Amino acid sequence: MAMAFMLILGSPWLLADDAPLRENEIKLFISAANVESALKALNLDERKATTRTVCFFDTADASLAARNLILRARQSAGKSGDSTVKIRANEGAVELSEAERAIQPEQDWTHEDKPVLSRSLNRNSLPKGLLKDVTGGITPIRKLFDKAQENLITARIEDLDWNTLKCYGPVETRIWKRQFKFEGFEEPVTVELWQLKKDGKTDQILEVSTKAIAETESQAQALAKQFFAAAKSAGLGEPAALTKTKKVFEFHKTNP
Repeated sequence: MAMAFMLILGSPWLLADDAPLRENEIKLFISAANVESALKALNLDERKATTRTVCFFDTADASLAARNLILRARQSAGKSGDSTVKIRANEGAVELSEAERAIQPEQDWTHEDKPVLSRSLNRNSLPKGLLKDVTGGITPIRKLFDKAQENLITARIEDLDWNTLKCYGPVETRIWKRQFKFEGFEEPVTVELWQLKKDGKTDQILEVSTKAIAETESQAQALAKQFFAAAKSAGLGEPAALTKTKKVFEFHKTNP
C-alpha cells in the first residue's frame, strides 16, 4: 500500500506531538563507481535535462563547515540564479541564535535512521552572469548574498573576513526534475548529475531525491524507508549517508 503524505511547503500545521511540521528531503547519494549503471537503470531522457552551475564558498581550512555553515550559489546560463546560507547539523548538536531558530527547519534524510536538520535562507533572482563574474574574480563573493543572509552568517561567525573565502567549484550539473518514478514509491523523483573537475582531475556525483511533508515524525521515517527500498529495488544500491556538499569539499581538498 502506498504511503500517504502531503506535498505542502511552508505549512504552519503541527505534528501530533505539537512539534512544528517539517519539510522532508530524502536523498540517495550514488558514488562515481555506480553512476553509469544507475543512469542506465533510470533511463532518463537527456533532452529533458536542465543545466546549472553550482559553487560553494568556505575558507581554505573549511572553518565555516566546522561551524555547520554552508554558503552556496547556483546559476543557469542566461538566467537569474540564487544563493543560500544554510545551517546543517543533527538536532541539538549546535546552539542556535534567535535568527537561526526563526527559520523553519527541513529534515534531510540520507539514510533511514535519523535525519539531519537544515535551516536555509535564500536570495532568489541573482542578476544574470553574477556567479560567473564571481568565479572569474571580477566580483567579490560577498555580492552573492543579501543583508539578511549576511546577518545570519554573522550570528554564527562574528568576525568573518570575506576575503578569506575561496570558491569550491564551479560544478556543472544536469538535472531531471520529477521525471522518473520508482516502482513502489508514489511520487516522482528528481535526479542530479554533478561533474567535478579541477586541474585535469574529474569525479561524478549522482543524487536521486524527493521532497515531502509528512503528517507525523514516524511517517516521515517510514517514507524515507520506503524511498530507499524502492531505489534499491530499481538497482541504485544502498544509501551511503553522504551529501553532494560534503563530496564537493572533499574533492577540492584532495585536489588543491
